[in-house]
This record gives sequence, structure tokens and C-alpha cells, in this order.
Amino acid sequence: MSYSNIIVSTKDFVTTITLNRPPTNSVNLGVREELDQAVTELEKSKETRVVIITGAGEKGFCAGMDLSDVANIAKGPEGNKIMNAISRSQKPYIAAINGYALGGGCETALACHFRLMTDNPKAVIGLPEVNLGITPGWGGIQRLPRVLGKSKALDIILFSKRLTALEALAIGLVDKVIPAADLMKEAQAFAAVLAKRPPLAVAAVLEGMDVGLDKGIDEGLRVDTGWTSKLVSSKDAKEGITAFLEKREPVFTGE
Repeated sequence: MSYSNIIVSTKDFVTTITLNRPPTNSVNLGVREELDQAVTELEKSKETRVVIITGAGEKGFCAGMDLSDVANIAKGPEGNKIMNAISRSQKPYIAAINGYALGGGCETALACHFRLMTDNPKAVIGLPEVNLGITPGWGGIQRLPRVLGKSKALDIILFSKRLTALEALAIGLVDKVIPAADLMKEAQAFAAVLAKRPPLAVAAVLEGMDVGLDKGIDEGLRVDTGWTSKLVSSKDAKEGITAFLEKREPVFTGE
């Protein structure tokens, strides 16, 4: 599929999705349609093991919903569907937050498994929807307390706080703050290391942890047990053990 609102590129098993509506990369119907399509296709792709999401330009990662496109809000794929697909993916997603990450932009970052943020002092992250008399609609109310705890999440949402990168790092909302010039280089380096990890074992960890957090430890353990029996007989497990005995770096294929 060709895209006009996002850019998708893949190299060495790492796919980068760039939201391409500068300066702030706000989300309209076109972005939702294309992001939904890309996430769906990448989940099935053997050429992708890790996904980076970032924004075009230096000003915005994603400033949330495009208010001028509100007439199309009920059309196309629903935002929660896209965010759930990202958060429940069996491939790690990394948010490379290069600017404003507000509203749906913050929710997109929250749906990712890792969040790296520029040290640009103008870059802020938050869920300011209550200022408009509405609420975060793409999972922010559910995911933010899972990351920060209930009281911190309520403080950020109810008071529509916009946090700098260092403030977000201090409370654990982002995992690392990186100089603007180095953000994508470090995100790609991190993704490259992840891409060398055994894909099936990575998928097992992501699914088991996600199910356990959402449905409880017993359901999570059930998923873990199911994966264990699959992994024991996998080519990757044989390669991992053989490489260990031969004292060399393993080469995993996801089989």
C-alpha cells in the first residue's frame, strides 16, 4: 500500500513509521486509516521484528487529533483499535518522541513498549483533553495509571499537565531522554539490538506480560505455559543452545 500521511521504511528487520503531517503531525482520518493498515501488515511481516514510531520534522511527534477533521471522527478505523494493536503486538514498538506528544500523540506513545524522548525544551508530553471538556479517548485513561500509578495519572489527566522530557523521565513516563540530534540514531541502535533477539521468545514475553497485566496472573501464566511448549522445539531454541555451547553469537530466524 502507498501512503501519503505516513512514511514506512524497513531496514535490517527494523521498520520505522513516520507520522508525516508536519509541523505537529496531528491525526486525521487519513492518518488513522494508514496507521491501521501499516500496523496490521507489519504484524504479519517476517521482514519486521521491531517497529519505531516517530514524527516528521522537529516540532511534533504527534499533537493529537486534528480538530479541523472532527467531522470524520466516526469514520474509518477507531483509535482504540489501532492503539490496542500496537500495545498487544508480538513485536516491540519504540516511540521516538521528537516533539509535542499531546492527546492522541501521548496515547500513541503509551501504547508503545518503550518511549525515548528528545531533550528539546519545547517538547512536552501529556493528555490535555479535559481542558476542552472531553477525555482521552484512545486508551490514555487506562494505560497511564498502568505506567505511573493511579494518583500520578489522575494528576496529569485532571489538571491537563504538559510535562517536559526531564519531568516525564523523573516519573517514569519515558524511559530515556536523548539529545535531539541523536534521538533517531539511538532509537535505531536500540531497535537493532532488539531485532537480534529471538523473535518467538520476544513474542512470548510480550504476549504473556500483556495478558497477565490485563487479565490477571493466572491467565498470564496460562499463556506463558503454552509458549514454553512451543519454544522448546523451535529452531531458535536449538540455535540458542548450540551457539552457547560453541561460544558464538546466535543467529535467530523466528522459527
